[in-house]
Amino acid sequence: MGIINKILSINFLNYLLKGAYRRLYQSSNCPCCHSPNGLVVDRKLFHCLIECSNCRILHRYPSESSSVMSNFYQDGYDEPGITTELPTDHILKNFLQNNFRESPKDFSYHIEILKTLGLKPGNKLLDFGANWGYATYQFKKAGFDTDAFELSKPRAAFGKKLDLNISTRYPEMDERYDMVYSCHVLEHVPNPLETIQNMLAMVKVGGMVVAHTPNGSGSFRIKNPKLFHLLWGRVHPVLLTDQFILKNFIEYPVYVSSNDRPGGIASWDKKINCLGPTDSDGFFFVISKTK
Repeated sequence: MGIINKILSINFLNYLLKGAYRRLYQSSNCPCCHSPNGLVVDRKLFHCLIECSNCRILHRYPSESSSVMSNFYQDGYDEPGITTELPTDHILKNFLQNNFRESPKDFSYHIEILKTLGLKPGNKLLDFGANWGYATYQFKKAGFDTDAFELSKPRAAFGKKLDLNISTRYPEMDERYDMVYSCHVLEHVPNPLETIQNMLAMVKVGGMVVAHTPNGSGSFRIKNPKLFHLLWGRVHPVLLTDQFILKNFIEYPVYVSSNDRPGGIASWDKKINCLGPTDSDGFFFVISKTK
């Protein structure tokens, strides 16, 4: 029933029809490096997913303009049960009373990851793509000096209920942070290469950019094509891959894996690349800014 309702949705039909129309005039060049060369790795009706032969990002074709994507994220991206759904006052009260423990928004595991990477109480952290602030709140409780950025004004405004000041203004690239962290954000942006480069410019030398995203890597695509097929589409116009990170951030040590367990991360010295398996649906990477 859910699939049928989605197909009959006016917004989804509009997305399909505009996709068909955009094929008449839109270039299939890569949104990150603008290369015209790529390989189609998956299809959904009028849309396909292309792996750029140059930078190795996976990008949906046809795609929307940056302004259309921004407007969609502001107003149209609202799916019950996932991170975009704003909690009722009653649910929020329960979340806060328990510091989100054992809730769908429990970030205690993520906090353990950041601590394993070396983030200490008092260090400056940017929650890049903070949504309504559930992670920011927990980061602050853990002792991190946390700022938050969120594109969606309604979700950022909701953060006031948690006594958070979530900025909708793009952060300054002035190397002020010890770490910039994003959780399931980069798959929504029109140009993740530019976004990660900007995130690096926000980090001090010796700091890190850390991110969780869905996995577009070839090993996962081959191992589980059905699940991979579900990861991209209207909401996720791009998917990051292990090769994308390795190729475009070659000047920095990186940690790339589907395995984000702190025990494995702890053995990384942040001086050379650490490449783990990338055959699960989650993708985790760290870029250590050494210069």
